[in-house]
Amino acid sequence: MSNEAAARKWQNAIIGDCELILRRELTFEEAEFIRARGGFMALEMIQDYVRGMKGKPAELQAYLRSESDD
Repeated sequence: MSNEAAARKWQNAIIGDCELILRRELTFEEAEFIRARGGFMALEMIQDYVRGMKGKPAELQAYLRSESDD
């Protein structure tokens, strides 16, 4: 598996974790926050943070929207 394919798989897993915590599908902008990162260290940090947000959907939503203009 190429690095790009591995990163896509990892990004999709993180998005799945977010959707479980938020109990909804991510918006395009929220998913793009994750997909914009392709480095393994960045993805590891995001995944650790997301998994630490179980039971804290408002905080996770704020994190995913932290780079949006809204």
